[in-house]
Amino acid sequence: MKKNLFKIALSMTLVTVLLAACKKDDVDVEDNEEEVITTMKLTFTPVGGGTAVTAQFKDPDGPGGTPPTQDEILLAPSTTYNVSLQLLNETQNPAEDVTLEVVEEAIAHRFYYEPDAGSNITVSGLNNDENGVALGTTSSWVTGAAANGSIRITLRHYPGNPPGKAAADPVNSPKSGTDVEVNFTTKIQ
Repeated sequence: MKKNLFKIALSMTLVTVLLAACKKDDVDVEDNEEEVITTMKLTFTPVGGGTAVTAQFKDPDGPGGTPPTQDEILLAPSTTYNVSLQLLNETQNPAEDVTLEVVEEAIAHRFYYEPDAGSNITVSGLNNDENGVALGTTSSWVTGAAANGSIRITLRHYPGNPPGKAAADPVNSPKSGTDVEVNFTTKIQ
């Protein structure tokens, strides 16, 4: 009898352990639907006055299909610009402003700005998320002497709950994935 009770108790313990091991853990699961981004629009406002300049990348039908169009970024030499960035999903009518969701989920997103050495552009002053880590929907760009170059702008998404975004993360951090990346040609003239 003691042997049977022992076997029953052991069986119940094993079943309990197995059920606990198979339980779904919601702690690291993120419910994040990937957004369609068809347009990246940059608005450059000269500090101290002047006419704002815009440049955009547009792929209105999304990946595949019609090739995207892209503006050159044309800036004046020796000028500081306040820059705002907007993302749109133009496969919807009216277009959805995806920037709002990126800002709402700021701790899980980060824009990286990588001007090439010949561009004579310095990017700084990115706005931050609530943890003080760069978000980058706004920034400050300073131009030098006349030059031709390029700048790569990448939006990275950090999944997880909570996201693992940190100030020292490089653009190619294995903790994140690319939501959108655009290489703009730049001209300072």
